[in-house]
Amino acid sequence: MDAIADSVFTDIGSSDTPSDDPSLLTVVLDVTPQSWYKIRDQISIQEVAKSLLVFLNAHLSLNNSNQVAFIASTPQGSKFLYPNPEKNYDEVRSKKNGGSSNMETADSTSSLVGVGMYRQFRIVDEAVLEKLNEVFADISQNIDDNRCNSTLSGALSLALTYTNRMLNLDLSISTTTASAINTTTNASSNKTNSSGTNSNSMSTGGTNTTSLTSMRSRILIVSSNDDDDIKYIPIMNTTFAAQKMKVPIDVAKLGEKDSSYLQQASDATNGVYLHIANPEGLIQTLSTAFFIEPSIRLLIILPTNSNVNYRASCFITGKSVNLGFVCSVCLCIMSVIPKEGKCPTCDSKFDEKILAQLRRGVVIPVKKKRKLDSNANGQSDNVTPEV
Repeated sequence: MDAIADSVFTDIGSSDTPSDDPSLLTVVLDVTPQSWYKIRDQISIQEVAKSLLVFLNAHLSLNNSNQVAFIASTPQGSKFLYPNPEKNYDEVRSKKNGGSSNMETADSTSSLVGVGMYRQFRIVDEAVLEKLNEVFADISQNIDDNRCNSTLSGALSLALTYTNRMLNLDLSISTTTASAINTTTNASSNKTNSSGTNSNSMSTGGTNTTSLTSMRSRILIVSSNDDDDIKYIPIMNTTFAAQKMKVPIDVAKLGEKDSSYLQQASDATNGVYLHIANPEGLIQTLSTAFFIEPSIRLLIILPTNSNVNYRASCFITGKSVNLGFVCSVCLCIMSVIPKEGKCPTCDSKFDEKILAQLRRGVVIPVKKKRKLDSNANGQSDNVTPEV
């Protein structure tokens, strides 16, 4: 038994060098005032922002090279809260390390976050809270001019653009573990070269460990919008772009109704979609269901909803379609027949006979009653003769 146990439980060393790839987490928050007003008795947007900041801090604590981004989708448009393109965070870090210069550069955002917080957490939290307060002030001043249409598709475009930049232009980002392995390997190779032994094997190991690490990315959408005002075509375009870039789109849906378009985006990109009925425990949901890294999602059963509503959107009214018409040229979907008699997308003219037939609606043919067979006495077969 001891021999069998030893053979079964013997540890087999891995031939590949363990890597700790950095990860980029982009949070998209839909701050449409009408949607948050409907769930004001359940949770406020301030509490959601605090939970998201805790979620971002937890992501940064996993790896020193992890990156985060925060985008707000407002009725006036979409904008970055962090990182702010107009702000140099390297100068902020140097000033915060400067001792006496801290008192001179202190601003109103210093009171939003505790003084004893970890520096990286403090920089992210202060930047997000500062810009979020500006967004709230802008919305309150322009409350009459707020459009009802959602700008979530624009926020997703910003998130994918920033992700593409981080994945393609910043490939030199390496993790702490990889840097430590490279440093140790280079030091050992120098000692070996000086002694003149095993120089070939150590140089081979050094070339394998000095390769650049690849960054993984995912997007989290937090929305409480129950209105069907999300534009279908831009959402699908961003979904296909994320699918090609292998970027999962996670969705935390608040409110009463599900969003069919966000369900499709999450399902197409292997993301997690959850309709959170009780948002009081949002931080617990974020730290469990939405904390799964993209690198291990193939090994874990995702806690997502498999019943996805794949209804399309009408190109004319913008609403979901259960039964509609499709253009044979460009596959444009329409819930109503256009008055101009042509496709609103490709301007192809429809046949007038077909349009007239469609306008009449579905004609159900009337079934004729079957005649009863009569016998030789002139009586029907199903009539009982009198006795």
